[in-house]
Amino acid sequence: MKQFRPLASLVAALPMHLSAGLAALLYSGLVHETSLKTSAVQFVGPLVVVLLAHLAWLASQQELKPGFSMVLLRRSLQTSTGLLVLVTLAAIYMPMPAGAQGGPGADVIGPILTILFCLFVVALVMAVLAGVVYLLGRAASALYAFVTERKNRKPGDTRLFDAAVTTTALVVLVVASVEGGTRTLSFGAVEGASVTLAVAAPPERVWLEVGKATSPAFPLPMMLKSIPQPVAVLVDEGADLGARRVVHFAGRQGEGDLVLQVVRRTETEAVFEAKSDASPISWWVRHRALTFRVMQEGRSSQLTIALDYDRLLAPAWFFRPYIRLAAWLAIGVLARDTRQRAELNWPTVE
Repeated sequence: MKQFRPLASLVAALPMHLSAGLAALLYSGLVHETSLKTSAVQFVGPLVVVLLAHLAWLASQQELKPGFSMVLLRRSLQTSTGLLVLVTLAAIYMPMPAGAQGGPGADVIGPILTILFCLFVVALVMAVLAGVVYLLGRAASALYAFVTERKNRKPGDTRLFDAAVTTTALVVLVVASVEGGTRTLSFGAVEGASVTLAVAAPPERVWLEVGKATSPAFPLPMMLKSIPQPVAVLVDEGADLGARRVVHFAGRQGEGDLVLQVVRRTETEAVFEAKSDASPISWWVRHRALTFRVMQEGRSSQLTIALDYDRLLAPAWFFRPYIRLAAWLAIGVLARDTRQRAELNWPTVE
């Protein structure tokens, strides 16, 4: 019957994990209703709640025995991973973006999908961070055992060491959770991405195509299909000074318009400034400007597209690479579509 012991242990631990997970979700829900919903208070704070819940559980069961710090970190990792699995499964069985907008039940499905998306991101950050904390705890325990062995000492009662590990983990997580709470506590929030491509067409042909918005039907990378997508171009006035471009976005998190306008235009550059953004992306990225540069290279051109934006989500260590990659992929779509149209039409132009 030994093979059933892990299952029995898991079943016995379910009330503990459910209590810790529920506490984290309640905390996350409360923070989501405040101005701190884009800060690390929302994404790192739940792990602090999980750790404290498990610590309280161990204390109530009188299980603060030598080695309890690793038990605490392991159980916190298990709870975080379990939450991630549950939220992921719930998201999989909800309608995809196209099915979430319009039609019967959209008013109900939309808010549910938004909540699921938020919980998924929270659970993902928790699971990653819990894994890192657990591994660091394992490393600290191994180092402690190595040092005591080198000094020919027996580990004995390690509860003082356990208390130090637990306190350090909580203090580090609490400090990390304040990132993004204010502008001064945001790290590298102003960011950007750019793509440069060679185009086998002269600058005048390229500029003609820059003045036409990319069709929402242009193929998107797989990663961009998981976030709100452009589904329609409502206004497209070209790339001359003062021209407006209004793009409608839709996804699981809702729908809305991004309004751009050309505020600077030279022979080699056009800058579309974001005048307003009511798209579902606006709660995690504030668009600043989309810049097109076209330089002549012989009979061909060099096209550069740059996107400047403010990253609104913290912590930076998690969201910066993800959002930067998404931005790079998005402007890559614009650059490839512009090049394709310019090169396709160029031979037919005298």
